Amino acid sequence: MKLLRRVTLAAGVAACALLAANPAQAGTIQGKVSVQGKTSADHVVVYVERAPGTFTPSGPRPELIHRNLAFFPPVMPVLKGSIVDFPNTDPVFHSAFSVSPSNPFELGIYGQGRDKFVQFHNPGVVEISCHIHPFMRATILVLDNPFFAVTNEQGHYTIMNVPPGQYTVRTWSVNGQPMTRSVVVDRSGAAALDITIAP
Repeated sequence: MKLLRRVTLAAGVAACALLAANPAQAGTIQGKVSVQGKTSADHVVVYVERAPGTFTPSGPRPELIHRNLAFFPPVMPVLKGSIVDFPNTDPVFHSAFSVSPSNPFELGIYGQGRDKFVQFHNPGVVEISCHIHPFMRATILVLDNPFFAVTNEQGHYTIMNVPPGQYTVRTWSVNGQPMTRSVVVDRSGAAALDITIAP
């Protein structure tokens, strides 16, 4: 089964994978994330840990775009092994690099219309920067399975096509503490999971 999910700022995330599960038996995990003391809980990654199965990226490659002197999206989860494109849509030169131990890379400096890419082999947090514009920051979270989502501005998320079972769900956020919760997904449909995290 092919699972295609693409990250957008408003709605969530995207990753493509080849799954062994039967789609007729898959469910969803959905809910709302709240950050204590804050009115917004966007850009929080919610993901399933240690899901059984073998997952291979497929479909359109995710993009981390240079746009208006910023990386878009600012937070992006991807499946391990994914190739991520870094197109430059600005009329100025940009670069993209990371010194994160899990997936260090250096794409050099390139202009508008140029598109470079990186394959992310190792799970972990990858902090992205631009040599020319040091205020530009983004984060790629490389995960072992495709069961993840990114919250929208209201904190809502939906993780699609999760095989039935009991799972540990974890959050990751630039501005919040990680939170771990348990959830059971059955064949009846959606599992509801609201999460509150500390700033």
